[in-house]
Amino acid sequence: MAKGKTPQDVVSDFWKGFVTSSPGKVTTIFPDNLYKTLLPRPHATDSGASQTNFGAGYEAAANECRNKVARIVRDCMRANTKFSDPDFDLRAHGWDCLVGLTWTPPTVRAHAGDVEEALGTLQENKVFGDVTLPIDVSTLRKVLAGKPVDDDDDDDDPTEEVFNPNPQAVHRVDWIYEDPQFEVDGFSSSDILQGANSADCWWLSAVATICHRRELMDKMCVARNEACGVYGFVFYRDGAWISTVVDDNLFLARPDFGAAVGGDLHDPTNSAMRKYRRTHQTGSEALYFAACRDANETWLPLLEKAYAKAHGDYHSIFGGWVGEGVEDLTGGVNSEMVLEDVLFKDALWMELLNEEKHFVFGLDILDQSGVESKNGLANAHAYSLLEAREEAGEDGKRVRLVKIRNPWGERGADGIGEWNGPWSDGSKEWSPYWLNKLNYRFENDGVFWMTYADMLGTFTNLYRTRLFDDAWTVTQEWTAVNVAWLTGYLQKKFIVEVKQTGTAVFVLQQLDTRYFRGLEGQYTFLLHFILQKRGSPPGEYLCRVRPRGGSSASRRTTSRSVSCEVEGLEPGVYEVLPKITAHRHRDRPPVDRVVSLLAERKPLKLRQVGLSFDLAHAKALRADLARDEAAKKAGAGEGAVEGSDTVDSETKGDGEDVREDEDEEREEETEEESGTEEEEDDEEEEDGESDPKEAEEEEDSDGDDDPNSKWNAVCVIGLRVYSQDPGVSVRLADPRDAEEASSVNPTS
Repeated sequence: MAKGKTPQDVVSDFWKGFVTSSPGKVTTIFPDNLYKTLLPRPHATDSGASQTNFGAGYEAAANECRNKVARIVRDCMRANTKFSDPDFDLRAHGWDCLVGLTWTPPTVRAHAGDVEEALGTLQENKVFGDVTLPIDVSTLRKVLAGKPVDDDDDDDDPTEEVFNPNPQAVHRVDWIYEDPQFEVDGFSSSDILQGANSADCWWLSAVATICHRRELMDKMCVARNEACGVYGFVFYRDGAWISTVVDDNLFLARPDFGAAVGGDLHDPTNSAMRKYRRTHQTGSEALYFAACRDANETWLPLLEKAYAKAHGDYHSIFGGWVGEGVEDLTGGVNSEMVLEDVLFKDALWMELLNEEKHFVFGLDILDQSGVESKNGLANAHAYSLLEAREEAGEDGKRVRLVKIRNPWGERGADGIGEWNGPWSDGSKEWSPYWLNKLNYRFENDGVFWMTYADMLGTFTNLYRTRLFDDAWTVTQEWTAVNVAWLTGYLQKKFIVEVKQTGTAVFVLQQLDTRYFRGLEGQYTFLLHFILQKRGSPPGEYLCRVRPRGGSSASRRTTSRSVSCEVEGLEPGVYEVLPKITAHRHRDRPPVDRVVSLLAERKPLKLRQVGLSFDLAHAKALRADLARDEAAKKAGAGEGAVEGSDTVDSETKGDGEDVREDEDEEREEETEEESGTEEEEDDEEEEDGESDPKEAEEEEDSDGDDDPNSKWNAVCVIGLRVYSQDPGVSVRLADPRDAEEASSVNPTS
């Protein structure tokens, strides 16, 4: 203990060194001067606050997509050439289309046989003596995959699997397929085959849950011209519809003939080449990623490519959650339910029947016991819930059955992939009566039936996505908030005004980092909120929402958003109080390090991902700047009246205002550093570049003077409200006084 310091002084000094005094985050990758000579980016003026009819928002994006495709077709006709996408060129920039900004090749995997032989040798030589060593299966699996073993690792994180793509060729649709057709007999879940080299089963399950709904697929697959090779799709991102256009080049699993034979084969008539191409590079089976079951159907690989492009690359759609995929494809709102926690099973069954088609559902198994499979179904895997039926048998007894699909499309070589319990293919429960009743036949297609009770006991999570149409209004507001190391409800809150009685859906969301992977920074966040009516007694609320499937931000859950649906919400003013828990991943590089290291190493990829980062953060940045500017014009300062739309200050616990503009934050951070560091930083800013080796050494340093060593968590959040009340509105506010700030009991 330092001389003259009390124990309390020591503790206080520790926290001063642990937490930065000026919280802030990178909000733009590229400074304004880099944009000066360029035309304004689309949607660059988005303020982050909006109110629109849900259907009108979709139509605007769909029309934009149709216009893009029409312009491309005109240009193709003029130049007599098929469309080649300059922004997602598999031929010229295939590697950037495959992997993310910070992707590195995985460690070479050990073969299970090698490990078994090595352990056997150790045992034979009695290296362990007579002691029997228990082997943790999940740890061994990581060792075999060449992944680091860490106590903090999350075993259910689907993004932790190894992604090591190696496609061998790129060709156009009409080169690959003998008679290409975008769709054959419509869209169907039975069309879907997961690529042997992809790990987007979560997304394929999301597609399978909606593809039996023609109206949903047509809304997503907006426009195309197959002769020109151009396809336009519409997806939902961060509360808004976006359009994506791709060409028809696709990755193939096998190399071209010349590369395959090494150029040494004498083939004067090209017969060997034609045979090779027909066998290895023709039809759906030739594709590297997802494919349709029909040899000539193309809609799925093109949709997958568009989704990958929208996120930057195929790596970015590697690992995820069914519900989030359905949200992206439909614009709906997903809520996750842990099936073991279901309170009213009959009420859930009525939702699954889905007679009014307001919902779509997905499932997954995240069994923590380490088992590889459960009754024939793969663990750590996503599935689609296609249908729920309650029917009477020949004996008059009613049976509740669900129809489910595995995106693999068939069983694996080990027989895993379809349910093998009651009502599985070929089981004793099936009779000619039931086969006719359910219009079902046994096939190795990934589709199976099981009872509702077995579904509840086998799957761990259910994803329920509420769908919307033009009867709904959606309004939202975004901001950036400092997330303290000490967790609690924030003083900043959202004010929602409702004018008509009806159903409302409240969604607290953070930015979808999948669109700028590699630049997400060191912190992950889990969202919670309380919805209460203004003036309600302390502890009284309409709903308290927290993430399902995990309470620690170190664990990967469906953390992108949390939601609450309230039926019969009466007119009035409501408050949404956010709570955010953060977890720091020190093994991840801070954003500033990534930018300085990769500006020269991977310029093309950094430009692409950085633009997505800037566009996403513009929602909060521009909204906060607009509110701050409005507050200054209105003469509002600290302690402004809460009811004003212009109030938007983020405060410390002692009431000191810490919301500054970006320039002031940078100045404060610089003043905290030593004189030597200040001079070094000035030199780097003048040079405009830094030595990558020095940056790497700096990254590895845990010195106390490194601002990245201190807790500095800032999260961009938004509140999105769906209502059939066209007058619903959302705004941001701070509490008027300490009493109002304590109007919620965080332990309730």
